[in-house]
Amino acid sequence: MRIIKLGVISFLVLFGIITIFSLFIPPHIRISRAINMKPQKDSVLSLIKDSTRWREWNPAFADSVKEQFRVQIKFTALTDSSVICEWKQDNKQPVTNGWNIYSSPGADSLTVQWYMDFRLKWYPWKKFESLFFDKVYGTMMEKGLMNIKNKIQ
Repeated sequence: MRIIKLGVISFLVLFGIITIFSLFIPPHIRISRAINMKPQKDSVLSLIKDSTRWREWNPAFADSVKEQFRVQIKFTALTDSSVICEWKQDNKQPVTNGWNIYSSPGADSLTVQWYMDFRLKWYPWKKFESLFFDKVYGTMMEKGLMNIKNKIQ
């Protein structure tokens, strides 16, 4: 009986310590990548605004990944220099995706920024899972931006 009691108390103390550490991880995570390319703003916007063309450049929507990555897309804002949408996958939290295009008059390039906003619940495993988001999603975002650049140029 003592061993069971010690095991339960140890588990609760360890879980409490892990939970306290996880509270230092912010509940809002933003991953962002940017790339410079030739100033063809309309071409870039047409690729981003049309979700049916995302398979041409977005690695998450490539034909080989499409079966395992079922996502609902809801556009929340479209302007002449930005696109914002929500990706909702099954019963997971929605992820906000945004693309901003920055250009200066007379500049020989424009900057395309892609960001993903994650809102996390307080659960310790969700918070610690977010530590790997940059490696997983950042790589995908870099590849997608390079695909846009190669497609436009």
